[in-house]
Amino acid sequence: MKKFWGAVAAIILVAMTGPALAQSTQLDRSVLQDTGSDAGAMSEVFDDPTGAEQPKPIVTAPAGGDILLQQQSGMRTDIPHSVPPLSDGDLQPYGSQIFKNSALVDRSVGVNPDYAIAQGDRIAVRMWGARTFDGVLVVDIQGNIFLPEIGPIKVEGINNSRLAQRVRAAVAQVYTDNVKVYTNLLGTQPLGVFVTGAVPFPGRYPGAKDDSVLYYLARAGGIDSRSGSYRDIRVVRNGRTLTSIDLYDFLTKGVMPDIRFSDNDVVVVGNQFPTVAVSGEVKNAYLFEFLPAEIGEVSFILKLAQPEPVASHVLIQGIRDGKRFNTYVPLSEVDNYHLADGDAWIVDADREAETIVVKVEGNDLGPSTFAVPRSTRLGAVAQLIEVDPDLADLNSIYIRRESVAIRQRQAIDRALYELQRSVLTGSSITGTEAQMRVQEASLVERFVQQVRAVEPEGRVVLSGSDWKEMILENGDEVVIPKKSDVVVVSGEVKLPQTVVWRDSLSLGDYIDAAGGVSNRGDSGRVLVMRSDGSVQDGSESIRKGDHIMVLPAPNNKTFAVFRDFVEVIYRVALSTAVVLNVD
Repeated sequence: MKKFWGAVAAIILVAMTGPALAQSTQLDRSVLQDTGSDAGAMSEVFDDPTGAEQPKPIVTAPAGGDILLQQQSGMRTDIPHSVPPLSDGDLQPYGSQIFKNSALVDRSVGVNPDYAIAQGDRIAVRMWGARTFDGVLVVDIQGNIFLPEIGPIKVEGINNSRLAQRVRAAVAQVYTDNVKVYTNLLGTQPLGVFVTGAVPFPGRYPGAKDDSVLYYLARAGGIDSRSGSYRDIRVVRNGRTLTSIDLYDFLTKGVMPDIRFSDNDVVVVGNQFPTVAVSGEVKNAYLFEFLPAEIGEVSFILKLAQPEPVASHVLIQGIRDGKRFNTYVPLSEVDNYHLADGDAWIVDADREAETIVVKVEGNDLGPSTFAVPRSTRLGAVAQLIEVDPDLADLNSIYIRRESVAIRQRQAIDRALYELQRSVLTGSSITGTEAQMRVQEASLVERFVQQVRAVEPEGRVVLSGSDWKEMILENGDEVVIPKKSDVVVVSGEVKLPQTVVWRDSLSLGDYIDAAGGVSNRGDSGRVLVMRSDGSVQDGSESIRKGDHIMVLPAPNNKTFAVFRDFVEVIYRVALSTAVVLNVD
């Protein structure tokens, strides 16, 4: 098992920069089919408290084509609910979010109370009392259902909510007393709607006349992200355009035309209009289409993108007059420019704050956070800090700085990369060497996880400098250590502990007080971290508050990679004051 997991770790590390596998899901819904007037089936319907037909097992088939014909022949087809994803880094078109969740555009399982009864609909009718009947009736081409001993009952065009009332009225004309009637609309006659144009899976899809155009688009896989328009969708009947749909109106105003589909209607998705990609400091980073009449309406596109409050400038990149064009302008001046197909607008926060925030750790007698003007020096902040001189070690002040922590993390990451490359790219001649490589890969993987779990402090050492003149950065944390009378001993010692400082004790005495160097430690590789954040090699005398860290020694009898481990451990110890173990 160790060999197996080591090999897996090696494969994962080699493939760290490989492309991610795209995942796709599929849209599925049940289509009611005519089951006749079987009384056994009816009893199952009435036993179901929801009064709905139960779904039948499905058989999958390739997407696209005449899906209605396939379903009527007994085959169900699963349709992907979203278009194939774009490559990493590409912006999705604005409007594509509609089709990310098929449940939002799928049709309801039940029937709307306002649904108008149509030809081919199936209605369950049950009568009991002086006259009994239990069956499923289909609305014929004249819009009637035929009830034995009652005759034809006109139901086409009435709302589902009034269906029971219509049937009861007809029955009451023949049986005036002691006959109860129950009706239930089981399912509607599916019609076929063609979806074509710039969609991933053109074809003919089943649905109902009250289904939305979004439902039929979702059945065809949504709108093609690279060529389809979310602003030019037409519903065509008998060669005539019934309505045109701009999904931007739906997304921004909630406007959607009320369409009642008929059999063989066609939904046509037009080609994509010119686009501009808006990213950066915006809430909606998308690829936006603009109509020819909107070429000068930059504010319209930015309103859709919704710049963040911190946004101040826009980098405009594109092509003008056949040449590359780049400009960087304040957000308030973008109306002086026009949109062009293929533009990339990158919104930036390029406005410096007038003040910065500085925190203080160890300020026991006053506030711990200060808002000061930019370019404030540490000496000015020091005058605002209230400390107890009996407790605070004013000679050991240092700063934690985020920008320094980032550089420390980058240095550690580079060391880890070199470590992984040296292990995973080495060749093996014999089976024994190959086994060693697998074990090394597993060991490296565990070690990398340990390193990534620690965060560099970003210490800026101020000792030996005129720290009062140091210019502060936003987010700086001024650390005022407490005075201490102890020395901490950790790392590769037998018993890490804290020892009371004595002037007469040497470095070796403190290590001996911690049980001495462990069998994995190197007595010649010792770091001493001062209270002020500076680091010594142990050649100077030990002071109060020092932290002694014994580093591990390379082991020539095991893996050669241990030498690289030690170098990474050294970098981590310098930036985090933590000595990692390699097990």
